[in-house]
Amino acid sequence: MDATIVPSPAGKRGRNSSVILTHRLCEKRVVKRTKLYDRKCPGLYVSITTAGVATFSFKFTDRQTGKQRTGWLGVYNPQTFTVEDARSKVYGLKAMGGETLAETFRDQKSAKARRGKTVAEIIDERIKWMKTPVRKPDGEMRPRLESWENTASHLDRFLRPRLGKKLPMEVTKHDIATLSNDIVAGKFGRPSVSNARHMRQAASGLFNWAAEAGRDYVTASPCVNLPKLDPEHPRTRVLTEDEIRIFWHGLDRADLPWDRRTRLALKFEPVTMLRSRELLGARRDELFDLDGEHPRFDVPL
Repeated sequence: MDATIVPSPAGKRGRNSSVILTHRLCEKRVVKRTKLYDRKCPGLYVSITTAGVATFSFKFTDRQTGKQRTGWLGVYNPQTFTVEDARSKVYGLKAMGGETLAETFRDQKSAKARRGKTVAEIIDERIKWMKTPVRKPDGEMRPRLESWENTASHLDRFLRPRLGKKLPMEVTKHDIATLSNDIVAGKFGRPSVSNARHMRQAASGLFNWAAEAGRDYVTASPCVNLPKLDPEHPRTRVLTEDEIRIFWHGLDRADLPWDRRTRLALKFEPVTMLRSRELLGARRDELFDLDGEHPRFDVPL
């Protein structure tokens, strides 16, 4: 990719060839990758991509080899990592001394490898993490997140096809907002505010998880300051008595593609007024007095 490079103030390059980095410069739109060196803090520069991602780095000379090296500092974020934060980090690194400084950036190689993973790859890791069985308070082994299938569905249906090939730190809040708008507009099937809301929740969980210590795929979640979605209005229509009768007796037809257990479960749901998730998680030891006068199902909190 072509790059427009504002020379570093180091060496023979004059101070007038650099700029004073500001928040506005970090947020500006560019037509090709652009590097801007900071006049206030020699060696510090920001690299801005066409996707609007601004990344801070620090250029210095390794005294052991005499060669220039570059260390990655972080991605610009107006809430969590600003220009002043990057400058402070560079000042702190310089105070460490040349040998310690070089060693610090040698340790970044493994971190750089982590940052090289795509969004699709961290989605796979997240799903594996969510469905891993762990011991619950009742002593049973169940998935770490018991609703992981719903979350995985939204990650696979929306984030993976649109953002899967990107690096996690390249994803911006504008990407999430655009994806959300496209879901509402029906570009992923039926227009749905609900799907957009669930996609945002799944994406937020993914990037917060990706930013945790030990992973560090991103420095901060891009799911911030997103425009509010329109409110969803509850459905008011209910089945009529005739529709309930047709549904109930229709489940007894011999030509239905479902087995008897599935059809009985569909009957069990309306008579108990259970939600599908409550019904699917039901256990035999939660059913009482089935042959008596007052059969009941105790739904645990």
